[in-house]
Amino acid sequence: MEEFSVTLDNGRVMKGHHWPIDDAKINFCMITGMQEHSARYDDLAKFLNGKGVEVYVIDAIGQGLNAESVELQMRWPKGGFNQNVEGIAKMCDLARKANGKKVVQAGHSMGSFLSQRRLELYPSAADATLLIGTNGGQKALMTMGFVVASMIVHSKNWDKPNPFLTSLSLGNYAKSVKDATSPLDWISYHEGNREAYANDPYCGYPATGGFWKEFLRGNKELWKKKEMKKVDTSRRIFIIAGAEDPVGQNGKGPEWLFNHYRKLGNELVTLKLYPKMRHEIVNEIGKEEVYDDIASFVLETIDAK
Repeated sequence: MEEFSVTLDNGRVMKGHHWPIDDAKINFCMITGMQEHSARYDDLAKFLNGKGVEVYVIDAIGQGLNAESVELQMRWPKGGFNQNVEGIAKMCDLARKANGKKVVQAGHSMGSFLSQRRLELYPSAADATLLIGTNGGQKALMTMGFVVASMIVHSKNWDKPNPFLTSLSLGNYAKSVKDATSPLDWISYHEGNREAYANDPYCGYPATGGFWKEFLRGNKELWKKKEMKKVDTSRRIFIIAGAEDPVGQNGKGPEWLFNHYRKLGNELVTLKLYPKMRHEIVNEIGKEEVYDDIASFVLETIDAK
């Protein structure tokens, strides 16, 4: 595992981790979810390396290698949503130029929303796209959230944690699990994964008001009909999620997204929901099935048109 970086058009540098191999068959380029970091994907990356896949995982702005310090996490600038999306496209371009191979672009959770926007703004950046732990069809809710954020977030509290906005989102996920033993039960059934997340200083750090405002600003654009029509319907999309993932409304969100990509004319989009799994399916009990499905999708892209 080594570091890599890309430079955005405005000069911002975004970093991530790279797992290089000799004679790679294809590239896998991923962006992280909210309140986590790229090094958490070491296990998945090494698994894919063993299948002949070169792996890049970029940290979202304000996370992991892109956080100035532990105390200065989850800070986004104005326009941060689309800057992250640009970073994804730059990462894909970097990988493609490095070895001349195809690119499968992936995103988990927040990263899947950024990846949905990448499909709209940079449709040719990747040959195929994997959306993990995602959601869809929440335009009205995101718009309402942005209105609220616009009312309470300003320059003086932009970079300060905003418990109220966080509770409206993540708090509801925690409440959705009946008989929960911890506030992180919604992440996965796997107790070891929840403990590792809780003990990692670069996971679960409080999100700032500025982050929430920009995240909601970007999300309210995602599912507008005119934006979704920008997606290249000739490229493969694989949507995977836990059947008990509150982020995806227990499967309803991924199903909505699948159906709408189909309505747009994409006959190559596929969906799989995993029973007895919650949000972090790549760290969940039974993750081996998820790993195999990801590898199959990636390797099938090599010969796909």
